[in-house]
Amino acid sequence: MSDDERKEITEKVEETEFPAKASGKKGKRIALAVLAVVVLIAAVYGGIGIYYRSHFLPHTYVQVLPAFNDIDCSGLTAAQASSLMDEQVGEYTLTVTGRDYASGDTGVVLGTIIPEEIQLGFDDSLSSAKYLMEQQGWLLWIRNLGSYDDHYSVIQGVTYNKELLESVIRSWDACQSKNMVIAKDAYIGPYSEEAQGFQIVPETKGTELDISQVLEAIEEALEAHRTSLDLEEAGLYKTAEILQNDSSLTEPVATANKWLGTKITYDWNGAEVVLDRETIRDWISIEDGEAILDEDAVASFVSDRAREYNTYGKKKKFTTAQGAEVTLNSPNYGWKTDVTGETEELVQLIREGAVTSREPVYSSVAKVKSTENDIGDSYVELDLTNQHMYLFVDGIIVLESDFVSGNVSAGNATPQGIFGLSYKTTDAVLRGEDYETPVKYWMPFYGNYGMHDATWRGAFGGTIYLNSGSHGCINLPFSKAKQLYQYVSTGFPVVSYHYSAPVTPPAPEAPIPETAPEAVPETPQDPAAGEQPAAPPAQ
Repeated sequence: MSDDERKEITEKVEETEFPAKASGKKGKRIALAVLAVVVLIAAVYGGIGIYYRSHFLPHTYVQVLPAFNDIDCSGLTAAQASSLMDEQVGEYTLTVTGRDYASGDTGVVLGTIIPEEIQLGFDDSLSSAKYLMEQQGWLLWIRNLGSYDDHYSVIQGVTYNKELLESVIRSWDACQSKNMVIAKDAYIGPYSEEAQGFQIVPETKGTELDISQVLEAIEEALEAHRTSLDLEEAGLYKTAEILQNDSSLTEPVATANKWLGTKITYDWNGAEVVLDRETIRDWISIEDGEAILDEDAVASFVSDRAREYNTYGKKKKFTTAQGAEVTLNSPNYGWKTDVTGETEELVQLIREGAVTSREPVYSSVAKVKSTENDIGDSYVELDLTNQHMYLFVDGIIVLESDFVSGNVSAGNATPQGIFGLSYKTTDAVLRGEDYETPVKYWMPFYGNYGMHDATWRGAFGGTIYLNSGSHGCINLPFSKAKQLYQYVSTGFPVVSYHYSAPVTPPAPEAPIPETAPEAVPETPQDPAAGEQPAAPPAQ
């Protein structure tokens, strides 16, 4: 390289380095200036922050009492803030509500607690204020210059005179023993005419308070800065143990009232008998939490109605075909209520609360429903005085015949009374101690006293029965017995009478059929208790 070329290169290098050196000095000056600004800002920011280490940040609010506005503590020291907090306690009031001691109404104001009455004050507000100040981020003070707010709440400890507090509480009417109503359990009242049944008498809420518990609850409310306290919501009233919805009350009442809803309309031998709550209410009680039905009373009801409407075994007046009126017993005929069976049925119906119509259970029935004439217009009439039979069907005589009845001289008179045919059968054999006689048509009406054909007799009627009568049966001509057999059936009334004084049936010696009938059309009616008729002769 020539000297000229080196010189040219050197000049270019020098021209390039000089501006760079000049520019570096200028940058240092700028950096120092920026640093100075930053330090100044930091100093100012920190200085302000240090201020807020002992003052509340802007937009700082503290809630001491829930019911009052927050205290604006912006820029205040802890001492200044605590002073405002202490001032607010003077505005505090605790309202205590509960049940009115006279009416029992709820939500009634019982009394109020105000600071001056109990020397109420906050406990060390300054410490609380300092504590809150420590919680704030003082280096973030700039944040609070905008719309950002800091909200704090503090449960400030309180001080008060406990003796004064108890004195105030005991001065309230509701807290005086003489005014307290003791709570009572719900119970089942007696039968109510108005309600037409049993009702539950609700429990008495009562207004009885334990003052020590009330005092404790009020102290807790003061500590929590509450402005209201409801003693009922707090569960401070002494309550009843048994409430009106208790199953020990509702279940027996429901059962008893169900029974009371029973209505039975009876057809009792033609008479309408209505059994409803007016009668049943005296049979039902509730004892020891259980509905009780007096079944003995039910049985008495059935028994009383049976006596009133039964005709079985009772004396009845009867007008003969000759127009004479006789009074006869009915030892095995008539309406007879099965008292035991009907009592059982009725008890069950009451327990079901049934509403229905029915007839009672009968152990014996007659042809016609009536307490005066249960025979009706269709019956066999046996005139023992005139030894003559009449068969009435619907009030018309459709068959007549002479007959021979029991031998009076031998003490075998045919029984008198109103009877029901026990059954009928053909080809029976009548047996006694010294005879065995077959008959074609056998129609017993009282034990083994009955009507049958007597082909061995050549005459009927007149006075034959006085000395040559049967052992008690009614002997009929074959053709008449045959015709009669076609009309009668089980239970068909048979009326037997004598115009003179009634003749007592002799000791039973009735003929016994050799072969019992294969089928009995209806259940034979039993003779009167203890009476078994004698066997009539086969002649």
